[in-house]
Amino acid sequence: LLDRRARLNFGVFSYRVKDLQLTAVGGAGNGNILLNADKATGSGFEMDLQALLTNNLMASLGIGYNDTKIKDPNLLVAYCAQCTVTDPTVTVTTPTGPAQRARIDGNPLPQAPKTTVNFTLRYSQPTPSGEWYVLTDWVYRSKINFFLYESIEGTGRALTEGGLRVGYVWGNGKYEAALFGRNITDEIRVVGGIDFTNNT
Repeated sequence: LLDRRARLNFGVFSYRVKDLQLTAVGGAGNGNILLNADKATGSGFEMDLQALLTNNLMASLGIGYNDTKIKDPNLLVAYCAQCTVTDPTVTVTTPTGPAQRARIDGNPLPQAPKTTVNFTLRYSQPTPSGEWYVLTDWVYRSKINFFLYESIEGTGRALTEGGLRVGYVWGNGKYEAALFGRNITDEIRVVGGIDFTNNT
């Protein structure tokens, strides 16, 4: 595009995994339980754009959408006793007596955000012996579900993280000196958990 100064890739996808094996980790006994779901599905798109806006300014933009679902009306999982579970719950009989379980049919796959966006902008200024540059990069992901069941405590809020890098490259790219910062807006998010009964 733009007289070969830009490139665009776009893809649409849909998939189904039958007899999907899922892992539930944690619980009072810190167990690792293998579960078999009837199937899981996903569909969405991915777009990637790169553009040389001027001879010194390059930008890139990536956008992804991924809608995943566990599909098994009979699949039940144990959940954290102190958590505020938003899935339907049922009482089942276990060797140790009655216990509550969450029905996870229709839930998204763990750690699978629906939306992701990434953006970079790089400005460079050549010199007789090298190149000065400034680069900023940003990434966004929508909320995620940590576990197989859905709960208020087990949901990761949307995350936006930015970075900034200023540097100098010389020796035909062989050497580089730079100052950089990650998470420059000091965003704090919980990004995962272990499903113990004490909200770890």
